[in-house]
Amino acid sequence: MKKHIVVVGSIAIDNTICTQNLPIAGTTTIADSYFQNIGGKGANQACAALFLGSEVSLIGAVGDDNFGQMVKDFLKENGLKNTIIKTSTKPTGVAFVILEEKTAENRILIIQGANNDLQIEDVEAGAHLFKEGDILLTQFESPIHTVEHTIKRGKESGMLVVVNPAPIKKVSEEVYKYIDYLVPNEHELELLSGEADPVKGARILLNKGTKNVIVTLGSKGSVLVNEKEVIKIAPHKVNAIDTTAAGDSYLGALVNQLAEGKDIKEAMEFASLCSSITVTKKGAIVALPHKEDLK
Repeated sequence: MKKHIVVVGSIAIDNTICTQNLPIAGTTTIADSYFQNIGGKGANQACAALFLGSEVSLIGAVGDDNFGQMVKDFLKENGLKNTIIKTSTKPTGVAFVILEEKTAENRILIIQGANNDLQIEDVEAGAHLFKEGDILLTQFESPIHTVEHTIKRGKESGMLVVVNPAPIKKVSEEVYKYIDYLVPNEHELELLSGEADPVKGARILLNKGTKNVIVTLGSKGSVLVNEKEVIKIAPHKVNAIDTTAAGDSYLGALVNQLAEGKDIKEAMEFASLCSSITVTKKGAIVALPHKEDLK
């Protein structure tokens, strides 16, 4: 039977500026274009799994403002109906994305807003969704005490716990033992472990207690390390135009496949494919592949 996925995490409005060249200090650069869409790692990853056919619930927070209503309407219109969205007195989170078109690389500034108001009691309000055998996916864009509680709550409920440690924050050493799959990118891995080599860094994190580490390596693919094996997945070669949400696409596709009962190698290969499709389009949620795109 297909497993249910519960995502606990951030929601934001992405404001993306596309430019050929970044301005240097004290100068002005004329950009090429601007667009706005729904983002935030929690919403991105939830939609990534949803669009691929998963049953998904999202727990997050938005403000009592026009952006907050925009988010609620968008999620409902796109089929993510099973949500517990707190309405905060703080404004809806926003992100400012500068996309350098000649390299497809981005620089992102985030104002957390209502995401900083997601508390332990809000997770507990959705704890009825935490069912044994299902999958929990969370990130570090919420208050870290809420994230740590979520991880422990998920594991105590018998869930498979998948954690994307982005953006990097300090967590208690104890929390690692509750994590089944820790999925950092190579920069996050180095900050967490102090080691640049993906396999060596992953083994340091395994020693902290996490059961598996998957390191996403961008154009170099991804690698899984656990006590028994190292699995390397080759990248899909594409003409990337925007790397925004590439990691979120990977995470959503990964848990989608685990929910379908696929083994981890198959799940990683599929996640790599979905991520490669995402980077060929501009934006976050709007760039995520749908199930019908993969036929």
